[in-house]
Amino acid sequence: MTPPTSLTGDSVELNYVITLAEHQLSTDLHVTNTSTEKPLSFQALLHTYYKAPAPSLHIDGLQGLSFADKTVGGGPIGRESRAIADVKNYTDSVYEDGPGAYKITWPEAAIEIKTIGFKDVVLWNPGSVKGAEIKDMEEGGW
Repeated sequence: MTPPTSLTGDSVELNYVITLAEHQLSTDLHVTNTSTEKPLSFQALLHTYYKAPAPSLHIDGLQGLSFADKTVGGGPIGRESRAIADVKNYTDSVYEDGPGAYKITWPEAAIEIKTIGFKDVVLWNPGSVKGAEIKDMEEGGW
């Protein structure tokens, strides 16, 4: 376990704790409003990338959620009809009010993701064309 990383401002205290166990990586973000005078509003964008074969990747836990398809300019908002989502093509979707439990599977492995207090989930794969446009993306890294 690493010691907590703390940042303190005029009205906020942030602690980020990373715990590595034999078969699990946990990260905890603790945000405390230390001001008694003003409310605190914030977002945390935790970008997690997994190296896995996109053509055979499946994501469970998104069916029925509202989402915005950013590949078509941020909209329209629709509902995920697939029981198992995929990222075979260029994908950039923001799902709202998620259940906090997701499973990513591919033939060789699986990852379970659990969140508390984070209701939005982004499913992103730039694909080969958009991935090639990203300057610091390794060749075929999409």
